[in-house]
Amino acid sequence: MAEDDLTSSANTHGTQVAQRQYEHNGQGELTTAIIYAIAEADGVSLSEVKSPPLYDSVDVPAIEKAFFGPNGAGDSRQGVGTVEFQYSDYLVKVQSDGWIRVYEPTEADHS
Repeated sequence: MAEDDLTSSANTHGTQVAQRQYEHNGQGELTTAIIYAIAEADGVSLSEVKSPPLYDSVDVPAIEKAFFGPNGAGDSRQGVGTVEFQYSDYLVKVQSDGWIRVYEPTEADHS
């Protein structure tokens, strides 16, 4: 199964319902990319993703710095890893390769 399969993931509880690629050298911000992914998962517009505030769930600037920020030499840090956090009922994964994936719990997760 491909990791970007939107129907399920073997190593994650829940069903993947949205994904977005964050281009850290692009013009967008990581916060905006995460909000886009959550809005897509929820089927709402960006302006409707307000509660709870994203910063109540995760420190996005810390993720940005750890994965994509400059190191002491001024080069990109090239951090490797994944940060997971809960946002409302969703599990959000931000990977160091820029992929943001949103999962909703399955019925089995609720039992």
